[in-house]
Amino acid sequence: MRDVVVKAKAKMGRIPDDDLYLNLASYGDFDKKVDILSKAYPDIDYSREKVNLEANNFKRMFAEIKSIDYFLTGLESDFFNLYFSKYEILFLQEIIESLVNDNFSRNYLTFKSNPLSDNFVIDSKMDLESFIKSNQNSRYYRTLLPFLNKNMQAENLIFLTSNALMKFYYRSLLKLSKKLKEHKLIRKFLGEEINLLNFEMLYRLKNYYDLNDGDIFNYLIEGGNSFNGERLKELSLLSKDEFLEKMRSGKYKKVFANTDNIHKEIRKYELKLYKSEITKEESDILYVISAMNIIFISGENIEALMELDDSFNKDERLEYLIVR
Repeated sequence: MRDVVVKAKAKMGRIPDDDLYLNLASYGDFDKKVDILSKAYPDIDYSREKVNLEANNFKRMFAEIKSIDYFLTGLESDFFNLYFSKYEILFLQEIIESLVNDNFSRNYLTFKSNPLSDNFVIDSKMDLESFIKSNQNSRYYRTLLPFLNKNMQAENLIFLTSNALMKFYYRSLLKLSKKLKEHKLIRKFLGEEINLLNFEMLYRLKNYYDLNDGDIFNYLIEGGNSFNGERLKELSLLSKDEFLEKMRSGKYKKVFANTDNIHKEIRKYELKLYKSEITKEESDILYVISAMNIIFISGENIEALMELDDSFNKDERLEYLIVR
């Protein structure tokens, strides 16, 4: 077994168990929950400032990614880092949203404290145009540049830039995956993620946006398992009710069995995908990627429970867990 898999297995051993989640959910007091975490993980210095919770958690996770990458070389390291650039894209989406909504200067120090800010040129006086033009050396520049010429509402601009970045992300991953010896396994793994993103996008667009069914296809990502352009086009042309009926009769029926929280059901399916890779151990790179994804999800669970105060009871707090 390679050193990187051993390292990932060791990190998996520190994932919170149900007892810890239940213990945290039993209290609304933030300091009490910090005490519980400090006892479970005495090597971590947890801040008692609630405002720092999310930022500190991400910094720890960022360090975890770097510690795994230390054991990877060549194309595997390139693919691992490109895969986890999804958090760089999420960070970029936050910056764009803040710029479009004219509150960037207020959030500037928060952005600068994020370790991913080192990958961008950021100044407190920037607007969207100056931000994009100042980051011409970024791999995202060509994806974002066309939006400077778009005259559209803020909500639409935020949605379209986010959609374009995710398309670019998966195109890049699929292209690089072809160079890896386990490319068939990796392609299948990425295809499942793409399917889930497309299905959630289809539901959101049909449920919340006033779009022609014929236009919906333009916002979907190519490369999903068993869902080529033709099949995606067919799904995009269905009404919302027809789409739900179709999804409830196939492989992803559990995701759409209850539409109260589709996003949470998607995350459950993702967790199932990642745990499957851990169980199969068919690919070292997919093992370590899945392990890190599971660790990230556990961190999100901790954040969710830490945020909830005495205005929620225990059962309500548990409902806010991403997945268990």
